[in-house]
Amino acid sequence: MSENLEINRDEESVYQVLLEKPNLSVVDLSEVLGWSPERVTAAFNKLIHLSSLSPGSEDAKLRITRIRRSLISFLDRQEEELIRRQKEIAASRQVVFQLLAEHAEAATADQHRGARRLEGREAIQSFIRTMAETCTAEVAVFATGGGQPAESLDAAKPLDSAVLKRGVSVRYIYLDSVRNDGATTAYAQWLTQQGGQVRTVPHLPTRLLIYDRSLAIVPVNPQVADAAVLALEDVGVVSALQALFERTWDHSSPLGEDRTRDSHGLTAQDRAVLELLARGLTDEMIARKLAVSVRTVRRMTAGLMNRLNASSRFQAGVLAVARGWVRG
Repeated sequence: MSENLEINRDEESVYQVLLEKPNLSVVDLSEVLGWSPERVTAAFNKLIHLSSLSPGSEDAKLRITRIRRSLISFLDRQEEELIRRQKEIAASRQVVFQLLAEHAEAATADQHRGARRLEGREAIQSFIRTMAETCTAEVAVFATGGGQPAESLDAAKPLDSAVLKRGVSVRYIYLDSVRNDGATTAYAQWLTQQGGQVRTVPHLPTRLLIYDRSLAIVPVNPQVADAAVLALEDVGVVSALQALFERTWDHSSPLGEDRTRDSHGLTAQDRAVLELLARGLTDEMIARKLAVSVRTVRRMTAGLMNRLNASSRFQAGVLAVARGWVRG
């Protein structure tokens, strides 16, 4: 069997019918499914190929048993491939974090190399106030963490108000979970009324502020964003972060609109859960990334597993990739 072979909906439908009535012919299958004989034949031949049998070489029940085993073997290989890719991603992530750490050390030793390290909430907030007062064209923000603390919203409001009054473009991207947080939603509505723009996505890579496409602020440690940040002015780095923001913006949803569903009936948050399940993340890890409760993740996971007829969380992710619900 080809390592890149995928099971589509036609093969799945034929297989489900054969499980109940293994002796059906192609003509019989055509009548049951309401398909043309050509369509049934194509799906049936794929299943025959999976089981390494030729039509009619064994009785129907034995053929179904062989097909079932081959499909399980196919799924096992899919799982092994995803695990291998996950290890590669983890290795790449380690390299990136190492490079960032080295860059931070270099920036601390030499402030003239396009980066400046700021430590402590007071120093960080003072620098942000200065940037808000001096920017002239645009502010772009990744606001991680779900619902924002009241003190953060109170501190941001006068800064955003002053910036917007100067005609500066202000764009925020929050997590989808803020739609359930009254204080953050109220702030986003206020910001929109003042001329700003607010959208949401299921998850964000890190907290980020970009001023005038020329200076970016990122946390040294995303897990403790207020402890220390890097103010980056290197043209290549800032351009890359701006491109990341624009790509995320293009795939985000305006806060005032209902979240749309794709052709499979999935919201963006549903797809995010499936992608994270395929990567082997735990409920707790997914909850942190989406800024929702573990209980919410478990409820969403149970619903998705039921739709996919999956017996495990990881299998749900694998099946979602195989069916084209999410990218592998």
